[in-house]
Amino acid sequence: MMFARYLEAASLIMEKIKAPEAGILTEEMRTMAAEIRTGVTNYGIVRHPLFGPIFAYEVDGYGSRNLMDDANLPSLLSAALMGYVSPHDEVYLNTRLFALSEENPYWMHGDVLSAIGGPHLGPMKSWPLASIVRIMTSEDSSGEESKAEIKAILNSTDGLGLIHEGVNAWDVKDWSRQW
Repeated sequence: MMFARYLEAASLIMEKIKAPEAGILTEEMRTMAAEIRTGVTNYGIVRHPLFGPIFAYEVDGYGSRNLMDDANLPSLLSAALMGYVSPHDEVYLNTRLFALSEENPYWMHGDVLSAIGGPHLGPMKSWPLASIVRIMTSEDSSGEESKAEIKAILNSTDGLGLIHEGVNAWDVKDWSRQW
């Protein structure tokens, strides 16, 4: 997703370059971006029994798929933030609901910080970065989702005032890397 999006953006720069090869490269970039988008649309959108059509995290070309989201960027949660899809896109909104639910195997829910984690730090490690992406992709007009996430992030610093890479969803003193 991210590669397609940024190929498209780079092609806009490339088309302004006054060189014989620039036009050819511009078209190659646009063609590749379109092929990636077609692949994602044709093979990367799957039907989830609770959420309907969602983006799969991975597909293998043989019919298998990995339904999850990871806290790091790029992520499925960040697809609208990156500009790959509109924040109002139905598949994205369904994917966002999935990613922020217990159906996502890396959704970590606890008293300290409920956020997406990932396989990198082990079970129960929520990533404040995922909370930040959640805030930036929120369509909650009341602002309650963003306020709750900011409060959770601020309360997950173990008194250091620094955002950590990962925080145990249940234990504020169990964290990795202070930033």
